[in-house]
Amino acid sequence: MQSSVRSRPKQSQILFLQDSTSSDMITTFNIDGDIMDEYILFADETFKTPKNPYFCFAGYIVKRSDYTDCLIPAINALKEKHFGNTKIVIHYTDMKGNKGEFAKFKDSAIRNSFYTDFVGELSKFDITIIGVYYNEKLMKDAFGKGSTTNYDIAFRYLLENYLHFLKGVNGIGSICIESRTLSENMYLQTNYFDYINTGSIYYSQTDTKRHLSSIGFIIKEDNCIGLQIADILPSRLMRIVNGLKDNYRIDATIKSKIYKNNTDFQSIVGLQKIL
Repeated sequence: MQSSVRSRPKQSQILFLQDSTSSDMITTFNIDGDIMDEYILFADETFKTPKNPYFCFAGYIVKRSDYTDCLIPAINALKEKHFGNTKIVIHYTDMKGNKGEFAKFKDSAIRNSFYTDFVGELSKFDITIIGVYYNEKLMKDAFGKGSTTNYDIAFRYLLENYLHFLKGVNGIGSICIESRTLSENMYLQTNYFDYINTGSIYYSQTDTKRHLSSIGFIIKEDNCIGLQIADILPSRLMRIVNGLKDNYRIDATIKSKIYKNNTDFQSIVGLQKIL
């Protein structure tokens, strides 16, 4: 067992533990003698459409060891089976429109085979889905343009729900989001560290600094498996909200993995409607 130490400003030391039998980092932390597992939130957004009046920012939480040991190999095997390589980037918009690498989905047999396998793998994943959404028109009518964007408003709410999960499992979590422009990334990063350093009406600085670690921005071309799965979630969640047809039981599978599913807390910390 090897270890290395990283310190974070105004927070206790964090000890990373690494499995000597694996080259992958086991995301286990020792914070003041308390062993904590590491989780990652992969998140993405979708905007309103003619069939959906809502902006949605959503993603899934996964233990980092499960992500590296289970999700990545499973999705790469799926890509290899259906496309003959692992370099293809799963992008939901292209999948729906049968565009680019997904033009082959015009053949219903090929499309059905892929989605059947994809949903089968998704059902096996030990992930927890969280999301927030609101009516864009109502938000604009109520508050005007405001000083921040749709994305940043939803991000704050999503942080609260993520922290609720992390406290419940006594975990420490990072966030992975698709990169946008430099200025947008910088603003969101500032927003994130402001939240950590000041806390919120629900959580103290002690909570935020104990359970949240870092945020990363990944470009689509980097072929990040985690973000490719997250890319599908916001649109499918809004299909659930809007009562649209559930093809291939994707939505039923996703719904079963929403945080606090089938409890009174699902609409508060699971899939939360802001407005």
